[in-house]
Amino acid sequence: MARSAHNGKPSKLAARVAGQIVNNVIAQGWPVGEVIGSEQELLKRFDVSRAVFREAVRLVEHQQVAQMRRGPGGGLVVTEPTLEGVIDAAVIYLYRVGARLDEVFEARHVLEEIVTELAPSRLDEEGIGQLRRLVEQEGSGEVTDPRALHSLLASITGNPALELFVDILNRASLLYLRDRRAINSTVMEGSARAHAGLVEAVIAGDEALARRRMRKHLEAEVEFLRRGRFTRQVLPHSVLLSGSTGHKRAESVAREIFHAVAAGSLQPGHRLGSEADLMERYGVSRAVLRESVRLLEHHHIAIMRRGPRGGLFVDTPQVAAVSDVVALYLARRGIDIGAFAELRIGVETALVDLTVDRLDASRRAELEEALQSEVTANGRTIHGLHVTIARLSGNRALEFVALVLIGLTRLHQDENQAPSVLKGIGDEVHRTHEGIAAAIQAGDGELARRRMRRHLEQLAVRLR
Repeated sequence: MARSAHNGKPSKLAARVAGQIVNNVIAQGWPVGEVIGSEQELLKRFDVSRAVFREAVRLVEHQQVAQMRRGPGGGLVVTEPTLEGVIDAAVIYLYRVGARLDEVFEARHVLEEIVTELAPSRLDEEGIGQLRRLVEQEGSGEVTDPRALHSLLASITGNPALELFVDILNRASLLYLRDRRAINSTVMEGSARAHAGLVEAVIAGDEALARRRMRKHLEAEVEFLRRGRFTRQVLPHSVLLSGSTGHKRAESVAREIFHAVAAGSLQPGHRLGSEADLMERYGVSRAVLRESVRLLEHHHIAIMRRGPRGGLFVDTPQVAAVSDVVALYLARRGIDIGAFAELRIGVETALVDLTVDRLDASRRAELEEALQSEVTANGRTIHGLHVTIARLSGNRALEFVALVLIGLTRLHQDENQAPSVLKGIGDEVHRTHEGIAAAIQAGDGELARRRMRRHLEQLAVRLR
């Protein structure tokens, strides 16, 4: 999991060592607080240089798997992945790709309609009690967090991946507000009434009614945000950047550099300065600056290039950092193939609909090009059409969800399928992709959805 799920390229030595550390932690049942070993012990175990080992440690620290503790009795200590760390990485990615408010809400519509389809059939007595108590607390003003009901419904589905992405997009949507005071008592009362009706439909087991009420509620919410002057159409560049560098000044400098990139709308390839320039500008040592750079590199915000014309350059946003953090967070939650396959089916059938609705000449050409360029000899590009459809949907928030799910599938596939099996799958998948693309090109959304659903169901069976 330590290697990039985005590009599938071979890992460097440090990434391979990080991957071994991650696998060992998972195999041991993720013993939070336990010391895996001292630096000297681990250097001997992995037979690598101190520089390579420390780079591996930084990778597992960023992924919230373990952290190096200095001093007597210290060593590499297993840590607990946090929801905040995952959301931080996701929000930074959404900011970097310029996801707009309407895209986030469109993505929320898709995910929360999946919730309303699953929750009624998975609701038990305990869940009914939790829903009724929350509705009562909202009605009395005891609970004022508008996300609480959405998070609870997502948890009732029993799908950790769905619950995670609902939380991410709910939290992200609030960042578009310029002033949280706009959510006044009148707004909260209206939200509480909508939530009460939604819960009533879920408890009654009426999936269709629950879906309609969820859509109506979200449409009212986005309309309220659009009308107000207190709403941004894009995320503010003040979104937080945090990490596990172990040095607060390093995090602070990384945040300053990130905000400079954001405020200046600096494009990939822009040179931010040499190492010496940046040390002087921010008044820090080389060690602190390099910790800052590692955090920036982890989030694909900036990358340090060595040599006479080197320096720190703005990087291209990639979903890899988020995929890795999400993968490990969900691994800690014990997610199985069925859960993220279930979510992937719901998300990608929705992406097919959006692509059909927004199909134009340039999108048609891009879809055809994706089919023509599929190279399935080694089985590693069998998700290429899925990535293209996600991009052609025109929704960067939903594309983000799809890319992470595709990355998770790719990781599991690479680890569990023999090359000969992948080759056979690749040939068959290409033919299936041709059928999906043909239905999209013909504007037949119903047929395209059906073919996509069957294709992903078959993929899930293979992965199991």
